[in-house]
Amino acid sequence: VHGDDGPPWLVGGSYLVSRKINMRIETWDRESLEGQEAIIGRTKGSGGPTSGGDEMAAIDFEKKGPDGEPLVGAKSHVRLAHPDFNDGVQLLRRGYNFVDGSDGLGQLSAGLFFISYQRDPKQFVTIQRSLAGPLNDLLNEYIVHVGSGIFACPPGVDAQGYWGETLFTV
Repeated sequence: VHGDDGPPWLVGGSYLVSRKINMRIETWDRESLEGQEAIIGRTKGSGGPTSGGDEMAAIDFEKKGPDGEPLVGAKSHVRLAHPDFNDGVQLLRRGYNFVDGSDGLGQLSAGLFFISYQRDPKQFVTIQRSLAGPLNDLLNEYIVHVGSGIFACPPGVDAQGYWGETLFTV
């Protein structure tokens, strides 16, 4: 959070969004490899974009396949969440897999614990609107959000300070 982004006590800090996302594993596993890759917009083997390259390659949203269609589809998760299609909005994000055994129906209870850091919660909302918007992220058929939270994370401390100090001194 920079000086004009939020309250003075949060300058130098961040907002954290967390979400617990259950994956409909049984349904996902019935999807073909090609289907899974098209839904995400990345190849399963290397993690590279379906437009080509390795995991760190830039995504080429204009590149077309032999059929004349874009190699990264308009409804793919990577396209809808990409800064190029969200007014440049970026998040520092990480996902952590979880397995919680099985649910009451005997299906695997597993998915992703997602966290993101951003200067303003509106950044997260912008991307969520894109994922749920008119194009509707193809991944939505396979996931269920079961918990969410947003947290204000004050800035770090120096050797003489203490965590949360700005809450009381600014």
